[in-house]
Amino acid sequence: MASMMSDIRLKRDIARLGALPSGLPVYQFRYLWSDSPMVGVMAQEALEMFPDAVSMHDSGFLMVDYSKVA
Repeated sequence: MASMMSDIRLKRDIARLGALPSGLPVYQFRYLWSDSPMVGVMAQEALEMFPDAVSMHDSGFLMVDYSKVA
C-alpha cells in the first residue's frame, strides 16, 4: 500500500472515532481542499508509536504507510 498524506496540518473538522488494536487513535476528518469525509490516523501520533511507518513528502508534510500501523 502506498503511503498517504496524514499530516494533521492538512486536515480539518477532526473527530476521534476510536482506536486501532495498537491503541493508535482513528479519526474522521476532511482535507483542507475537500468536503468529503475521510477516516484515518494523524501522522504526528503515528510517528510516536510507529516511526518506521511515517515518512516526509517532498512538500514537508508527513505521510503514513497504513500497512505498518495495524
